[in-house]
Amino acid sequence: MKHLEKDGKVLLDKFNSLDSPDREPQDGDVPVVILDVETTGLNHEKDEIIQIALRPFFVNPLSGEVSGVKKAVEFFQQPSKPLPPIITEITGFVDSDLEGKSIPWEKVSRILNYCQFIVAHNASFDRKWVEKALKSNGNPVPSDAIWACSMSQVEWSSICRASKALEVLCAWHGFYYDSHNAVSDVDATLHLLRKSDYMKQMLGNASTPDYHVFPVGSERDENPLLKSRGYRWNPEISSWWVSRDSQKRAEQECEWLVSNLRKVEPQYFEIEPKHRFS
Repeated sequence: MKHLEKDGKVLLDKFNSLDSPDREPQDGDVPVVILDVETTGLNHEKDEIIQIALRPFFVNPLSGEVSGVKKAVEFFQQPSKPLPPIITEITGFVDSDLEGKSIPWEKVSRILNYCQFIVAHNASFDRKWVEKALKSNGNPVPSDAIWACSMSQVEWSSICRASKALEVLCAWHGFYYDSHNAVSDVDATLHLLRKSDYMKQMLGNASTPDYHVFPVGSERDENPLLKSRGYRWNPEISSWWVSRDSQKRAEQECEWLVSNLRKVEPQYFEIEPKHRFS
């Protein structure tokens, strides 16, 4: 954080509200929304969403310039059980804050289905929660929107190697905010992405396909090697797999498998951007 030092001290500004948009919407701009959810736990199968915030805007995906920032939309949900103490500690919410509240998922669905990109800081977390809630409440899930991740689809390591947590990245860029409140989180995310070329970088990465590599024919005693290389087990298809962000890298991964495993016959498949993080 040396770039923030002044007289040997690191000074951080308090972020309170977004600046004016970079410009008015123009031809080529597309609708985007940044969203965030607060939940009663980490398991999207049994825990519940208690808050969702959405900040719609427009962006030129080629330049990353932001325009037409709309008012943030915020909804709360009373959970079926009292809030766990750790959630109250993290979010500041108590049961009375949520009493009688209900998220209008039909409104959320309309916003999401209008947008070309849906941005979240850890999209692999938020997408599962949001799509499960939409389906369980009888609302259409966006079928063509591309989910983009401000955590994994920006090369943050050249700026901050310590962490990709939103609070940490914001601090490394000179500001702090009231974290773990969905509205504050989405606004801080947009404020962060408007610095440098982060928005352009993220949307460019989000628009390119992933490639899933499968070590077909690998043997049981080779599992630790696969796991150490980042492979994950998919019980639905009874196979290990790993994601690579280009066809070239997928082909290189297949070459590594052949060189390091005994009887493997690797395969890879292209994954369309709209299916990422699902």
